[in-house]
Amino acid sequence: MKKIFKNIWFVSLLAFSPVVCSQNNPELNRLIATALANNKELSSYQLQTQASKANINTAFDFDKTTVYYGYDENNVAPNDKALRVFGIEQTFSFPTVYGAQKKVYKSQWEQNKALFEIQKNKLILAISLVYEQIVYTQNKEVLYAQLDSLYSAFSKAGSRKFELGESNYLEKITAEAKSKQIYTTLVQLKSQRQALYEQLKSLVQSEEDFQVSNNQLNLLYLDNVSIGKELQKNYMETVSNTYSSQLKLQNQNWLPDLSVELFTGTNKGLGYRQNGFQIGVAIPLFFSGNISKRKTAKLEQQSWEAMRSNREIQMESFYMQKQAELNQHKEMIKYYTENGQILSKEIIKTADMSYKNGEIDFFQYIQSMENAISIESDYLDNVLSYNKSYLELHYFNFNE
Repeated sequence: MKKIFKNIWFVSLLAFSPVVCSQNNPELNRLIATALANNKELSSYQLQTQASKANINTAFDFDKTTVYYGYDENNVAPNDKALRVFGIEQTFSFPTVYGAQKKVYKSQWEQNKALFEIQKNKLILAISLVYEQIVYTQNKEVLYAQLDSLYSAFSKAGSRKFELGESNYLEKITAEAKSKQIYTTLVQLKSQRQALYEQLKSLVQSEEDFQVSNNQLNLLYLDNVSIGKELQKNYMETVSNTYSSQLKLQNQNWLPDLSVELFTGTNKGLGYRQNGFQIGVAIPLFFSGNISKRKTAKLEQQSWEAMRSNREIQMESFYMQKQAELNQHKEMIKYYTENGQILSKEIIKTADMSYKNGEIDFFQYIQSMENAISIESDYLDNVLSYNKSYLELHYFNFNE
């Protein structure tokens, strides 16, 4: 029984240290850096951003130049012979159209760039959440491993006492049931940890094997808590700019196209060339198509702005919700650091002495132990919940 009570004191000392704030985590930072370099989904967004940047230069891409040769017996030179005409023709949009087109492509690039930053932000969040979950699970494993050792020893002692006639059958089977229950939970935690590592591996996408060595589940603190929210706002602004630039480009369709043609003609015996040029203006005669296109572009812009306003309202609601969650978890953590941790140790200490002195029976002792462990487990749960809410607020994991 001395060994059992020694294990009890070990669990008592296992009560986790007061809350500390973590600002820098080299292990997590290394995982994030590896993921940013290897994650294929993020790479696709980066390539899309690069493609939209390269597309900007296509704004000044003109129609293909027409080179032609013509022979018409009605087109004769002074020597009464038909001219053989060589010419070149080029059609241009009105000059301001190219500038408007460039603004559209540039705003699309800015939009893709902002979207890439959001996706990168989401990847960092996903890795951070899984990392915190792994640290939490490993803490739980430590707790339940000690409980498993404790209850296993109690189960063996209970069986021995029953054989010697010092306890009843109910006490024996209760000790065995508790031991199996704790062992099953421990097995589940190990399986959960393995699943989390697989999830982390799918995010990091590296051939390198990694192991989370950090076993300290601390409250998080990160600089610039509004970084994710600012990225969302920036993205919405770029989308608005894209719609605005597309509407301005649509207005340019009212302007005429320009065409320039240069040609020269000659025939045998003429001895010289006859040159000429032609400048044309293409004016739209039917306006219904342009009117409909402009109306469509305007309605799409208005639709987006309404969606943006709704999204901003939802974002503020999300922000307040996460703040409320943080305050809720803070109160529970505050209770643990000010009362719960001391109370947990005192329950274990008192139950230990009372059980050794015969003041309480086995079932009362088990109940006291479970109450003490419940305090420790609730503390871990609240720290994890706090960190998850904090990360979601920091990286602003908002989905409409």
